[in-house]
Amino acid sequence: MTASDAEIVALVRQGNRDAFGALVERYQRRLFALVLMVVRSSAGAEEVTQDAFVRAFAHLDAYDQRRPLYPWLATIAVRLSHNWLRSHGRTVSREGVSIDDIGEPQRPATALQALITDEERRDVWHAVSSLPSGERTAVMLYYRDEMPVGDIARALGVTAGTIKTLLFRARRHLRERMDRLQTDGAASR
Repeated sequence: MTASDAEIVALVRQGNRDAFGALVERYQRRLFALVLMVVRSSAGAEEVTQDAFVRAFAHLDAYDQRRPLYPWLATIAVRLSHNWLRSHGRTVSREGVSIDDIGEPQRPATALQALITDEERRDVWHAVSSLPSGERTAVMLYYRDEMPVGDIARALGVTAGTIKTLLFRARRHLRERMDRLQTDGAASR
């Protein structure tokens, strides 16, 4: 049986520095994939992911154990990713205008979920990687990491309405791209 995040955090807070390695092992791939989608550079993603874990370890006392650990780690990683982009001359944009009349996306969004779970999964994630930065990050956190809208908003430093807008736009863009792929595929047959 593996230890829970809370148990590992408690061990680290009690002075067992090595226990933090279990959290790194548990979340490293997931966090790296998120950072890679933001910074779009393997070397940059490795650097930022490592920095995120170092920062998390140094500030573990600020972590609220009543909340899930991954959203806290993702918040650190996304903010460090934006810092990395700025320091490397790339722009960070917060796309979207907050509109509160867009309801919480239905989970799972049936059309998107069907695309993600079938054999076209790679095409979908390739399409996700071509989305604008804010949409791409919101999709990764919401669909892949299953973070709630409120946690994503905190991680990105925007309102929940903005996240809903980004997800709405991302689904629209993905639908358009997948329709084009299907049309192009049918035309080539």
